[in-house]
Amino acid sequence: MANKKFVYFVSLSSNVPYVIKQALQNAEQDDKAAIFFDLDGARVLDKRYLKIMERTHNIDLQDLMQKALGMGVKFFGCQMNVLIADGLELVEGAELSGVATFLETAYEADAVLSY
Repeated sequence: MANKKFVYFVSLSSNVPYVIKQALQNAEQDDKAAIFFDLDGARVLDKRYLKIMERTHNIDLQDLMQKALGMGVKFFGCQMNVLIADGLELVEGAELSGVATFLETAYEADAVLSY
């Protein structure tokens, strides 16, 4: 069976733990997964915000993210995100991207899911 490619588009930070867990399940089945974070969802790519998520949602999001990155899940943050006025202190392993990267990745995917 051929490997599948999944793209997740996350615009709401509260959905991030669920999406990362789904992407990890894909990776465990040797499928490829990429997560694009935009709007409020991009906040979780900020090192400062991870500490808030741990306190408010009782989840070690940083550990979950490192597991996903270690299994080959790609993390992309929108380079034009205007909701984070003081910029991102980007977590290790994530990269900034634009619409062209999203579209190229989405066109190659078997499924694009929005959260």
